[in-house]
Order: sequence, then C-alpha cells, then structure tokens
Amino acid sequence: MSLSILMVGNSLTAANAMPTILASLLDAQVVAITRGGARLAEFSNPLTKTGSRVLQALDGDGTQAEHGCFDYVIAQDMSHLPATNPSAHERAVAKICELARDHNAAPVLYGTWGYREDSAKLKKLGMSAAQMGQLMHEGSLRAAAAHGAIFVDMAKAVAQMEDASWFYAVDGVHPSPAGSQFVAQTIADALNR
Repeated sequence: MSLSILMVGNSLTAANAMPTILASLLDAQVVAITRGGARLAEFSNPLTKTGSRVLQALDGDGTQAEHGCFDYVIAQDMSHLPATNPSAHERAVAKICELARDHNAAPVLYGTWGYREDSAKLKKLGMSAAQMGQLMHEGSLRAAAAHGAIFVDMAKAVAQMEDASWFYAVDGVHPSPAGSQFVAQTIADALNR
C-alpha cells in the first residue's frame, strides 16, 4: 500500500504544484490543504476554514481516498515566522504535531528558507539573507526537536547553495519550478530515510 500524506501550508507549499511532484516522487497519495499567506496555527484551529478542512480530512472514515488514515502530516508555516516570532512558530508546531499524532500520523515540519538577498520582502524585515536563513533554520530546528517532528530543513539546504538564484521565483520569496522540484525531492529523501 502506498503512502498517504496530508500537506498543510501556504503558497510556498502550493507553488508549482509541489504536492503533486512529491506524490509522483514517492508514488504516494498527497492531499494538500493550502491558503496563500496562511500561518501554521490556522491549520490546527477548528474555528478557521483551513483548520476545519484539516480536521475533516484527518477525521475521515478512511473509505474515501482523500480522507483519513494518513501516514504523515507535512506542515509548513508562514514564510518568515520561525525567524521573526519563533515562540509563535513553536506553539503552532506543537499543536500540529499533537493533531497529527492524535490521528496516528507522523508529523513532518517542512521548514522554509530565507528570502533572496535582493527581495523587497527581505528589506522590509531589516535583515540579510544569511541572517534570515540562519534564524529560519534555528527556529524550525528548535520547534521540530521540541515536538518530535521529522525536520526537512530547507533553510539550511538553500543557504548552503553556492548560487541559489535558480531556486527562487522572480519575487525572491517563492520557489521557481526548479526550486519546487528541489523541495519535493528533499522532502521525499527525508521520508525515505
């Protein structure tokens, strides 16, 4: 029987149909619940539309292909939260990990990357790409370790690239198509360990 994965996140997850790429790489069923700009905390809150959809998917009776019986819940937070508010990020990771385990799924934290050096959004944050990447790595690593999640460290992976320009879309925040392929492959590799 193939893997069944629930992915929750925002446009960094949805970009370039990355969940579909992941499904193909793993020969898995991947259900993606995304909302542009969403914070991870929304996905474990039953009072939000996204949280309600997540609970509905997790609580499925297991007879429908797209509901229930997930092996993994892969979670992604707002693009800068691990760097700018690590305590809020850790609280959200704690809740999604608990929710995944309550439904017999292994939690996976898909930690995202720092913005490209020349991006307008990075300038607004008032830090360098290297600083943001390091803070993203540290905030997500700490949250994943504290709550026993499998950690996919894209901040470190992108920071270690000699030239990461190919990874980014024009906005310097989202992944390019090749970047999404790299993210999917990195997640697949983490799940295959």
